[in-house]
Amino acid sequence: MTTMMKKLFTLVPLAFIFCSGLFALSLEDVAPEEFIDELKQERFVSVIHDEEDERLLLVPDCIYRKKIFSRRIEKEDRPYTAEFLYLISKRDVLSCGKKGLQQITMEDISEVFTALSKMSGMRYRFSNSNPNGSVLYKKVSTIGGLEKARDIPDMVTRDCDGLNLYCYQHDRLLGNLKFLLEYEMTENELYLSILNKSNIGLLGLNACKVENLRINIHVTDLGDDILFYISADANYDNVLKLFSIRKIIKGLMNERLNAIYRWFFLQF
Repeated sequence: MTTMMKKLFTLVPLAFIFCSGLFALSLEDVAPEEFIDELKQERFVSVIHDEEDERLLLVPDCIYRKKIFSRRIEKEDRPYTAEFLYLISKRDVLSCGKKGLQQITMEDISEVFTALSKMSGMRYRFSNSNPNGSVLYKKVSTIGGLEKARDIPDMVTRDCDGLNLYCYQHDRLLGNLKFLLEYEMTENELYLSILNKSNIGLLGLNACKVENLRINIHVTDLGDDILFYISADANYDNVLKLFSIRKIIKGLMNERLNAIYRWFFLQF
């Protein structure tokens, strides 16, 4: 091999690395401009919408943005919309990790979100008096369908694009729930839509009818960081207004969105 050829083969991988860096997404590329400074300082932004203002404000500038907006729940009774956006340092996640990973890839994230049974025992409501928290989901499983709802093995995959699953959850306060999960994935994004396929009850009331609650989860790989978006969009039954428990519902949903984020953080 000539000296010229050796130099060429040396420069090719260097050029590839350089070009990859040029095309890596940054926070400024995808985060809503008005929240970038707050994200950098606090690593977290939340918007709990009023009934009169349900505009989604925190959705990243991603290829699934239009789909997230198009899947809004039609509001007729008591609307609820909440958004949370987290800027997560991969270094911080790996320092708490138990798998010995050296890096976090979109393929790793796909594995996390398709291993549904690992959500069993998810905890929430941490406090000084209860540092270990309380169990939120006693059991979570992948099920073969809505009718018989038998448990099947998790369909764990490193490429979840196009995957649709049914999920069962035993929620501490909301009881037995079923959801449809729809996955989409690219080289640096993962989008998961979660739609309720069973009624959601609270205090003996039918709080939310079938297909009246959608949870959106979107993850963007920013190289050293992960941008984690999660939102809930719901139309709760008007009976809740009569019993003045809408604030309870909002609190319960906010707790669950934060619990999913915390669970995700600990899965690596």
